[in-house]
Amino acid sequence: MLAQLRSLTRGWIAYILLFLLVIAFAIWGVNDVFSGVGSQNLAEVGGRKITPPMLARELELTLRAQRNQGNNMTQQEAIDAGYHARLLESMIGRAALQEYAEKVNVSASNAQVAARIREIPAVLNPVTGAFDETAYDAFLAQLGYTRTEFERDIRGDMTMQMLMDSLVAGARAPSSYGALAVAYEGETRTISIAEAPAPSLASIPAPTEAQLQTFYEESEAQLRLPEFRALTLVYARANDFVGRVNVPEARVQEEYEARRAALTQPERRTYLRLTAQNEAQANDAVARLGRGESADAIAQALGMQALRGESQARAEVTDRQVADAVFSMAARAPARVVRGQLSPFVVVRVESITPAVEPTLASMREELRTAIAHDEAAELLNTAIGAFEDARAGGTSVADAARAAGLPTVVVPAVEAGGRDQTGAPVAAVEGQEDILATAFQTAEGESSDFMPVGEADVIVSVDRVIPESVRPFDEVRDDLRQSWLRRERASRMREMGEAVVTAVNGGQAFAAAARANRFNIVVASRPVDRRAASNIPARGLPSQIFAAQPGGVSTDIRVDGEAVLVAVVETINRVDISANPQAVEAGRQQIQQSLTSSYAEALQQDIVTSMNPRRNERLLEQRFPNSNANTNTNAEETQ
Repeated sequence: MLAQLRSLTRGWIAYILLFLLVIAFAIWGVNDVFSGVGSQNLAEVGGRKITPPMLARELELTLRAQRNQGNNMTQQEAIDAGYHARLLESMIGRAALQEYAEKVNVSASNAQVAARIREIPAVLNPVTGAFDETAYDAFLAQLGYTRTEFERDIRGDMTMQMLMDSLVAGARAPSSYGALAVAYEGETRTISIAEAPAPSLASIPAPTEAQLQTFYEESEAQLRLPEFRALTLVYARANDFVGRVNVPEARVQEEYEARRAALTQPERRTYLRLTAQNEAQANDAVARLGRGESADAIAQALGMQALRGESQARAEVTDRQVADAVFSMAARAPARVVRGQLSPFVVVRVESITPAVEPTLASMREELRTAIAHDEAAELLNTAIGAFEDARAGGTSVADAARAAGLPTVVVPAVEAGGRDQTGAPVAAVEGQEDILATAFQTAEGESSDFMPVGEADVIVSVDRVIPESVRPFDEVRDDLRQSWLRRERASRMREMGEAVVTAVNGGQAFAAAARANRFNIVVASRPVDRRAASNIPARGLPSQIFAAQPGGVSTDIRVDGEAVLVAVVETINRVDISANPQAVEAGRQQIQQSLTSSYAEALQQDIVTSMNPRRNERLLEQRFPNSNANTNTNAEETQ
């Protein structure tokens, strides 16, 4: 991307772009030009925006719930596992449903929202059981919500539930579905099973050369190798140039002076405030506080509201008059009555004071030095990209141009489109890098791509050589073919053994006699099984064959470990009496209805999300929630 931007600034295209930007700034202003989904929002659904702080809060709450269940996962581990991306999709889904509900005029009322909030135990007074303003604010602070945000989300969730309930309300599974479920789950079959061990590989004659050659030709599809490509990847990353930057102490001091005011943490105060309706009530509250009564008791006795400002800076106190009073009082000084801007009379008392903290040069030195180094590294990178482009324009190869410009490269000797080498092992340099692989297999041999963004780097993909798809040579796979041929022959003999018993029983011979005659042992005798029990039979095909057969039906299959062959006979079919189990039929119907309703609701929600055409900012998501493995692969095999 850096290289593309740099090349754009060299010709007449740049002048057109600059002209258009000037016009845009003049008409809409700078802020509006860059206020789209690409600048600050992770997603937009209609008029609803999902910002990085909103997703970060959702992720933290999810992890907190996981920790309460004993699953201790760090935020970075969750991001690496993709939790944040799934949470974002969930938030997009909720936003789409809420937007749709607004269009069809469905919304939870204020009374419903208030009632739902009062159902939260954490916002209730533990003594009286009534709604408590202080407890509510503490609860919101713990969650990281403001009142407006929390009540908006509660309203949205309730509205979404109301909408989905109304959309799926008419879905009802018929009673016949419940009857089918009971009949299906309740049916049992009485079976017997015989088993014979597989013949040893040593007892099977080795294949002839002609048989191996025929088997090789039959196995050509399995032996085919895909197309491979040899690549050179060129990385443009500012971090690679940080070590080349020398930051003098004078530059650090200059940066410190420039940032000191912004980095200073303001004084913070924790204070109590009681809102009164008149001056007499306010004075009474001041007197009671002076006598040692608790704020909650005074508020309850006088019908006032007690609130607590927890570690707030002056700018965070919404009432300027209250802020002036709070930040002029000493800690634990007697309470005062203030004529507020938002309330007629406010009683305030300062509980504690946290002094302002101004960072020292010593504490900030390394952080500032690192920030300066990264800024200057970006300039060095830009210069290196320029030198690289100039060298390429002069006919130098990608690898040589990168080496001369100091850009790191990764050499991939051979990789197929799925990211594996010629031995079938994953290639670390491109593992999980679908964009690099897609570009590599769309670029002609001897050609290279433009710089493309990959994580925090810009990457050029150069295709050095194309290795066409082929079939592995016969001599290379001879031993593997021999073993595969022997295994196939053994499986064929096992199937013949099982079919011999099946043929004998179908010809009228008793199951036990046919089994003994073919050297099978009875391992299950006349045992009733349902579908769940049948699924434990160690032969994948037998359960379904048993429950598809009629009485007297015989079926065979090889044991899952390949070391034995099984034959099963169905002696009787035992069906449940549906008329005698009305409660089971209704329970089955309700279970199927829940599944149908859930599937219907999921399909509706997906359709609504699609119709809302949500916009996602994948680049911002990667920047604000970086995967710790994103650049690990690119460090493998790098050469400076």
